[in-house]
Amino acid sequence: MLKRALAVAVLGLASLISSVAAAEDIKIGNLTISDPYVRAMVPGAPVGGGYMTITNTGDTDDRLLAASSPRAGVVQIHEMKMDNDVMIMRELPDGLLIPAGKTVELKPGGYHVMFMKVTDRFIEGQTVKTTLKFEKAGSVEFDFPVGSVAAGKPSADMPDMKGMNMNEKDSSGDPQSDIPATLKAMFETPGKPLTIRPVVAHGDWAVAGWVQDGRGGRALLKKGNAGWTVHLCSGDSLKDADALQKIGVTRDDAHAIATDLSVAEAKLDAKTLALFSSFEGTVMMDHADAANAGGDHAGHNK
Repeated sequence: MLKRALAVAVLGLASLISSVAAAEDIKIGNLTISDPYVRAMVPGAPVGGGYMTITNTGDTDDRLLAASSPRAGVVQIHEMKMDNDVMIMRELPDGLLIPAGKTVELKPGGYHVMFMKVTDRFIEGQTVKTTLKFEKAGSVEFDFPVGSVAAGKPSADMPDMKGMNMNEKDSSGDPQSDIPATLKAMFETPGKPLTIRPVVAHGDWAVAGWVQDGRGGRALLKKGNAGWTVHLCSGDSLKDADALQKIGVTRDDAHAIATDLSVAEAKLDAKTLALFSSFEGTVMMDHADAANAGGDHAGHNK
């Protein structure tokens, strides 16, 4: 249970409980789609997660086979699950079963629709036109409302920002500011501030320590065409140069990161270091996802 809780906390997959607008249900055949939403994306992020509840009132099973959107180069049906203490995110090549008389929830930490190769990021207040294809019910097109980065469903009093020029600042190019800003935007929620320190970067790789809600660990990030993305999260293994090389970090970068991380963490208090060490297991992204998302993107945001 502790490992599951840590993994979900790191990936920021706990949705925020808030007042939400009651969206009109979408009906197709014997299926009812309720409460669809996607999360807003931080600058530079090439992927976004979509969620909803699907109820099958019929007497036969159905299956969500595929999805597409003009806002994304690729849209896949994904699942997230624990496999031998490792959190795995992967595509469901055969789609998602919607059993007869049952309700299936696509939510953070479980099944979800993954929008990949997104060129114009999703901004809170927008909508994302999407087509879902079911095995028996057929295809249906509707708009996913865009909620906040950290929250779940869009707020009832959310302003309509469609068509507005947001004038958002892009990344600064400095990993010392870009990595904490990105991780905070992705994973921080009201009442659960996220502390990121230290950040050590060499080449296209970086390790960042994190503490949130009495938990902690280290994140390994990789820089691609779309900016910094989380490759995996773990504990003390990310301090070791040999372990970093086995993950895929070049020899020079691995040794530089391990050396600089040792120096930086020597300045931290014992309690913080103990939290970093307390992370058990490994949370990583499916390699197929990494290959498909944004060039050499090494993972995705939920």
